[in-house]
Amino acid sequence: MRLKLLITLFLFNILNGQENKNLKYKEDQIYFNFNFDFQLKSIENYQQNGFSRSFNIGLLKDISLNKKGNKALAFGLGYGYSRLVSNLDVGENLNFIIQSDSALRNRLSYHLIQFPVELRIRTSTFESYAFWRVYLGYRLNYNFSAKYKPFFGRETELKNQVSEFSHCLSLSLGFDTWNIRFETGLSPVIKISSNSNNINNNFYVSSIGLVFYLL
Repeated sequence: MRLKLLITLFLFNILNGQENKNLKYKEDQIYFNFNFDFQLKSIENYQQNGFSRSFNIGLLKDISLNKKGNKALAFGLGYGYSRLVSNLDVGENLNFIIQSDSALRNRLSYHLIQFPVELRIRTSTFESYAFWRVYLGYRLNYNFSAKYKPFFGRETELKNQVSEFSHCLSLSLGFDTWNIRFETGLSPVIKISSNSNNINNNFYVSSIGLVFYLL
């Protein structure tokens, strides 16, 4: 009798633990992505040349919103690097200007500390590692260590020309390993002064690329 009771309690604990595990499982807590960056808003005489790119890597804490775990919120911390190749130039007063030579391949690069938030909808289960996902996100960026490298000339470290903070919206969707990610900036990263009338143009960075989620 005592043996049957112990076996019953043992099986109950296993089943109960499995049920709790199913209710508490997490998904997609490590991410990295590679993007093609571009300027969504039209700016007169601005020309993007070469391959402007960025990459991001980070950790997200997945918090389930329902028992199935297929709806969740995620809060995270990440690192990013962005490099824009265009005919942007730095004038004598260290403001950004647009050169008349549209073929220039000047480089602007900067690093980012990222604070992403995502609303996650997916078809995942505890047993399934291949599922559809649609993630809507918002991200606050702290931009630092900006540098400018002209096509001909030495690299220059920038101080206040790049906005210290920027933020963006994102959409990630896909199945299993392959996921497309689109981001659009909500605030300007830099301001460009016009050569002719000294009017500032807000420069919003958008991107499209692939994102990979792990664990």
